Amino acid sequence: MILFILEHINKKRLIIYGAITLFCLVLFIVYSIFSHGVYSNYMTFLFAWPLLLGFVPALLIALIPALCEPSHLTKALYHAGLASATVSSLLRGIFEIAGTSSPLQMPLMYFGIGMMIVGAITYIYSNLRLTL
Repeated sequence: MILFILEHINKKRLIIYGAITLFCLVLFIVYSIFSHGVYSNYMTFLFAWPLLLGFVPALLIALIPALCEPSHLTKALYHAGLASATVSSLLRGIFEIAGTSSPLQMPLMYFGIGMMIVGAITYIYSNLRLTL
């Protein structure tokens, strides 16, 4: 049963988000080796953004047949928002470790989260239109 499901799912998005998650995890591990004991939660949990908000939703869409494939607009909004939030988390971690800050980091995070919300709303709206 599981092999049948794995043969028929869209593996491209899962591979991309898995690779991004792995890259963020490796980045943290390499950084922690050379960090001299200085850590930031934004850097430590950087991998959680693409894992929880990228890989898991893609896996759910692939495994649940009732969920339709997102439109190009939905994917563009959501992926750009997730990329923005992930980069913002990386920058915040770098700034915290360096002992400085930037006024542009928080608007980048808010913009990314807003884009993800708009992408999720368009996905829900398109699913509701198809079922009604």
